[in-house]
Amino acid sequence: MKRGLFITFEGIDGSGKSTQVGLLKSKICKTNHACYTTLEPTDGPIGSLLRLVLSGRIKMDERSIAALFAADRLDHINNDISGIRDKLLKGTSVICDRYLLSSYAYQSVRTPLDWVMNLNSEAERLVNVDCTVFIDISPDVAIKRIALNRGNRDLFETKDRLVAVREKYLELIDMYKSERNILIVDGEASVEEISDTIWEHVSTLLD
Repeated sequence: MKRGLFITFEGIDGSGKSTQVGLLKSKICKTNHACYTTLEPTDGPIGSLLRLVLSGRIKMDERSIAALFAADRLDHINNDISGIRDKLLKGTSVICDRYLLSSYAYQSVRTPLDWVMNLNSEAERLVNVDCTVFIDISPDVAIKRIALNRGNRDLFETKDRLVAVREKYLELIDMYKSERNILIVDGEASVEEISDTIWEHVSTLLD
């Protein structure tokens, strides 16, 4: 059985990832390919704890947050109910809203990148990402979108942090561009234009 595609979406908060994940799933399903969408942090026990941390209801230092993200990711890959590795091996394509690059970009602002990468080395070994879609927007646009769409901001949803995270993302993409399939998309274009650009790239991978 042919392994499913593993597609990850990355970008700073407010970039429109969730919308594009849904649109891409719809297009993949129309080609009669099985497709499953998921996100990180997950809805599992570790991911639920992380959501409390990100909301500010639980205080935690940044190294502990990074370690929780890594643990949540391993459970996301391996758990018996909805583990992405099992789905991929059974031929289902998986689209994930945030994955490894999110940890590297967000956590390395305050903790050493090498340390964060070491935390996630087992995840890197277990599952290969076939395509990463990075939706790029300016931090100013991100803050405006967050203010319009949410009542409360998460821990990392400040302009200073988003500026730093976007810079980290761009550094990582430059580092990995020769060895990973990374598509950079203008997140300030229309929803339809972004979706069409993503589909033009991803559709070539399905066959």
